[in-house]
Amino acid sequence: MDTSATVATWLSFAATVVGLGSIIAQASTIIDQMDPFHALRGTDHLGVWKARQAAFPWYRLLKPPPLGPVIVANLNDGLCGQNDIHISRLPLVAPTGKAAWSILLSVLHPEARIWSRQSVVNFPLDNGPVPLTKPAWDAIPIRPLRHHRSTACITISRATLMTILALTNARPTFRYSDGSGHRAAYPSYCGQWRIEWPLGEAARIRFDAHDSHNVFQDVYPASFERRVDKCIQMMAGVVVARAPSTFKCAFPGRKPAGNWNLEYNVKGFGGAHGSRHLYNMMGGRVYEVDLLFMKRVEEDVFPKRFLSITLPSRDGPEDGVTLWMSEVEASILNHALDYLPWSSLSWSIHRGLRDILVAFAKPRMDLYRAVFAEALRAAVHERPERLDAMGWDPTFVREHMADMAASAVQAGRGNSGDLVRIVTDAALLLLWGTKDGLDETRFWRTRPSSPPEKSEDLSPDAVIALTKCFVLEWSNEFDYQMYHDLPLQLIFG
Repeated sequence: MDTSATVATWLSFAATVVGLGSIIAQASTIIDQMDPFHALRGTDHLGVWKARQAAFPWYRLLKPPPLGPVIVANLNDGLCGQNDIHISRLPLVAPTGKAAWSILLSVLHPEARIWSRQSVVNFPLDNGPVPLTKPAWDAIPIRPLRHHRSTACITISRATLMTILALTNARPTFRYSDGSGHRAAYPSYCGQWRIEWPLGEAARIRFDAHDSHNVFQDVYPASFERRVDKCIQMMAGVVVARAPSTFKCAFPGRKPAGNWNLEYNVKGFGGAHGSRHLYNMMGGRVYEVDLLFMKRVEEDVFPKRFLSITLPSRDGPEDGVTLWMSEVEASILNHALDYLPWSSLSWSIHRGLRDILVAFAKPRMDLYRAVFAEALRAAVHERPERLDAMGWDPTFVREHMADMAASAVQAGRGNSGDLVRIVTDAALLLLWGTKDGLDETRFWRTRPSSPPEKSEDLSPDAVIALTKCFVLEWSNEFDYQMYHDLPLQLIFG
């Protein structure tokens, strides 16, 4: 009798345990089905950001949303509090994840990502660099993600979006707005941007990595430096000299066909229409900035001492703008050319700034173009080991780079970020690798009339100035007023 009771008790206990286990298992399944982020919590979606997720007990009925980074960018604070950002063409963080913000933060880095094909610098080496296995941005604040169309998203401002577009050298290729909503596409050096704002829904941004390159076969250095403040200034059409100089000058936008006079207005940017609001939105102080203003006039009002340049017209390629200026405005343009910031990549640029400075500098740039191209060719041939140390592929350096650099300079204009990287790094060879003082020259203000007979006689000041003008020629026009198409906050996912 006692044995039977004991057996019955244990059987009852076993049945209870099995029953409770079944209930718990079913409850767990039900909880998972109730969780809108159930398929979005894994490494395949969050990438390395899976490691930053908070733990929660199994018995909790409602799971909190997963956590993602807070991405903020502006003129004064840079990107997430850092002005000097290192950019890679392809993601260097693995696993990257499918979330667009995860992909973005695998091509933007707070520190240099340099690797050598002969020795390890930041990556252990096998057949190529082994990608990073933890978030480089581990100091960024995190907050709950937002569920939108089967994606875990963050929210960013339109000012942050425009900053990142400029940082990644984006250019517009598609834009369409009608009663159904707004759509746009912006390819960049680091990936493909898409904006979708269907009628009655939230505006969403997508970012996808390139599918045209392989990180293990790329002949370029893994990353290069980019300055957030300078990208914003060039997009807004404002040239700002480094202290102690107080030079700050904004440029006008592109105008309709006709005759125009360029006028220099001290502290006039606060009354301008063009990019003033964008500069304010990005954190700039417009009341500190002078303005070059274009005023429509008749051709016969100008004395012979006035200079003129021809610019593209807002009306189309068949029409042109003739811009007249006095010696005062010409002097301001020479100062602006000398104060252009150095960059290893082309700009997403205010087209009025690009139009005026390229046209104004072109006669002198053309005089120096051949000797500058030959100087770059010779530098690559003579000092290839310095390029090897920068992370360039040795075979590419010795067989292709010299001719590519010279050809790019001779071309006069283009839109390849790769060729800009080639020319700017080749130019550093002529400066012995130094990056000090690259943001200011005196080349344009001295008004050079003829180049030296030998390429080796080019001065460092001339090399810097000509390189920055080349970058200007190869920069991408960007609509600095595209923010009018967007709400104040956008979903990024």
